[in-house]
Amino acid sequence: MILSDTYQSILAATRSGGRGLQRISEQDGQQLIAALRSPHATDRHQALFIAAHSAYPLRELEDALLALMTQPLPTADLVWLLNAVRKNIMQARFKEGERLSHEFLENLRQLLYHPQGAVVEWALRTVEECGAQGIVFRQDLAKIKPSLWSLWRAQNRTILELITFMERRWATREKSG
Repeated sequence: MILSDTYQSILAATRSGGRGLQRISEQDGQQLIAALRSPHATDRHQALFIAAHSAYPLRELEDALLALMTQPLPTADLVWLLNAVRKNIMQARFKEGERLSHEFLENLRQLLYHPQGAVVEWALRTVEECGAQGIVFRQDLAKIKPSLWSLWRAQNRTILELITFMERRWATREKSG
């Protein structure tokens, strides 16, 4: 796999209205891991983009993605990282019947407090997909809930809608349980 060629191919497919999903072989997966660990921002960005567009979950990317969750990255890279995490950690673990690790949940918790609204929004979307384990973030969601004065920003309205949705879902589970 040539990283830049695969990146351009997926980008072209998404721009033309497609999903841009890419089958990634075991050998390509090893190249992705190397690129995710690369100190070069361009390689890392392209690898995150490709990992987010893999046709199937690649569990072998988990360690590299977990390590990136704790690093300071540009906002766009963090959004692609959260998409890659949903595909390659969460879907892979759920498919195998495994729970999410404590390390993953703690790394995700830190991203909920990120100063950029786009990162918080995608972190909330990731929490939403955590299933029953998402309830561990209940107190955090109460802390990051936007105030009424900040709702003039569309990003804050989206964040509030996501938090409200999860709170209602958890309240329904508590009533029925």
